[in-house]
Amino acid sequence: MAALWLVLEWYGATSQVPWLFLLAAWILALLIFAGVYSWWNRAGLRLRLAVRGIRTAPGSPADDLPGHLLRNGPFPAPVFEGDGIELELGLNTTGGSRGPAWINGYVGGKKLTFGTGLVPAKGWTRLEVLRELHRGPIGATGWTIGSSDPLGFFQGRRSFPDAEVALVLPRFRSLAGRRQTHELEASVAAPRSGSGNELFGIREYRRGDSLRRIHWRSSARHGELVVREYEPPGLRMLGIFVDPSPPSADVADQIARIAASEAWDCISEGGRVVLWAPGREPSHSPRDLWSQLEWLARYPSPSGGFAASSPLRGEQGETVVITASANAELLDVAGRARRRKVWVVGDAAVESDSPIERVGTQWPL
Repeated sequence: MAALWLVLEWYGATSQVPWLFLLAAWILALLIFAGVYSWWNRAGLRLRLAVRGIRTAPGSPADDLPGHLLRNGPFPAPVFEGDGIELELGLNTTGGSRGPAWINGYVGGKKLTFGTGLVPAKGWTRLEVLRELHRGPIGATGWTIGSSDPLGFFQGRRSFPDAEVALVLPRFRSLAGRRQTHELEASVAAPRSGSGNELFGIREYRRGDSLRRIHWRSSARHGELVVREYEPPGLRMLGIFVDPSPPSADVADQIARIAASEAWDCISEGGRVVLWAPGREPSHSPRDLWSQLEWLARYPSPSGGFAASSPLRGEQGETVVITASANAELLDVAGRARRRKVWVVGDAAVESDSPIERVGTQWPL
């Protein structure tokens, strides 16, 4: 169009035909309007990307968990392996209606592309269902908004930073096999914390905590105050120590499921759990099931490379080691524990004085 305007200006000047100048002026005005509109259109569009709902798969733990526990879980609902999510994708506007526009990017490795000629003032959305999700974070990567003027003379793109739209938790079930769904409401106890003499771990600072309990080194590392937490008398304590380098994703998934099941059995009885792997920071909030599941959902991703030694003394509480290899540090922890058990996923040659249970990667066990 710019070339056409220049041609008309040239012909008008050489042929001295007045209406050619008028036509060239209209074309120039159209180009200016299209350029300004394209800029205005692109500046007022915002990406909308959110989980609207969850589609649970058969056998999902979400179907059996008590209501009060689910209310304290992730919003809008926890997502477990094999479940699906309803993903809302779209555009919001600032001001009035805009368009045309289109969006494209990846969610969990799947490429998604949508477009529309008009984005109403109340926004424009599309629903995409992602099924049979795998454990771990679901990332939204490479998202861009494309826009243009109505005639398509000017086009532009705007990129958005990568984000995490959901975290898929490992499946679990009671390994004790003695609890029924209707008994779970009464089984999740909330014992008083911080009243014993044995150091259990650390947690975030809460108003009213004694300043003497602040763990300054960990506070500096986390960027917020954390305090030492002590074992209440008579409380069951469970340390779950997992292989830091599983050989495959299937093995890592199985380790996470077994660890989640052990943690659920302990927490549902009112106990406390800490999860740890060499080179990883231990889990926090030992009474909170969701914190443990989130730690396992991100396993075995590294988390800074600190906490190289066990967060608990070997003689404290019970210890469960879950490994796929003969990791000397994990087996040494198990050997020092008062009560211990070793899970071995696969056929690795693991020798231990502790009871060993070997399993494959099939679930449930």
